[in-house]
Amino acid sequence: MNIVKDDVEEKVIQKLKNIQDIELPISIYDLGLIYKTDVELKDDNIYVNIETTMINSRCNSTYSFSEEIVNNIKSIDEVDDCNVKFVYSPKWDVSMISPKGIEQLNCANAKGM
Repeated sequence: MNIVKDDVEEKVIQKLKNIQDIELPISIYDLGLIYKTDVELKDDNIYVNIETTMINSRCNSTYSFSEEIVNNIKSIDEVDDCNVKFVYSPKWDVSMISPKGIEQLNCANAKGM
């Protein structure tokens, strides 16, 4: 099971890295908006639970954002279902951006985003 779980976890991360933020030219994963991913096996089904946040907690686009995450994760053959939970603690800040994300933002800024 651990091999399957690790394989699915890697596929989940790759899918999350392909979902672009609505406003910034960077993935939601590299932006640091994904706080937790959990792959679990129940009754021969694979479920993925994701905890995510928004840069601005007053943003009201969580529905379309979560729907995009669910659709992308459920496109992984092994995944039977996906649940997205929005959390606001800890509050997101720029220190959560990955080194790759910083590089992408710097390149976009140099191009005049």
